[in-house]
Amino acid sequence: MKTEQVAKIKKRLISLRDEILKVIEWRDAPGGTNGAMDEIDQANELIEKEMGFVMSNNMRANLKEVEEALARIEKKHYGKCLHCGEEISLKRLDVLPFARYCVPCQEKMESRSR
Repeated sequence: MKTEQVAKIKKRLISLRDEILKVIEWRDAPGGTNGAMDEIDQANELIEKEMGFVMSNNMRANLKEVEEALARIEKKHYGKCLHCGEEISLKRLDVLPFARYCVPCQEKMESRSR
């Protein structure tokens, strides 16, 4: 993979990391309540907190993948499948810049987990 392609993807990954961090920060910020909530408001708040927790966990998982991709760039291992060592297609990396596996290896892993 060409240096300029990696630099472009690195810029996207950094931007993605910053966006994820902002969302996590916003989700984790304490929200005050006025204490005058009825049962429906309390139930809605509980549902929102649960959804926020799930979303926050997903965002943290995505953040980890982005940070791992950035580390692979620094170590000059970016763009190679972690399973077979072959190049991951640029088309795949354009769609999923933190992809760890080439399409064939990803499909094999997914078929095993079913």
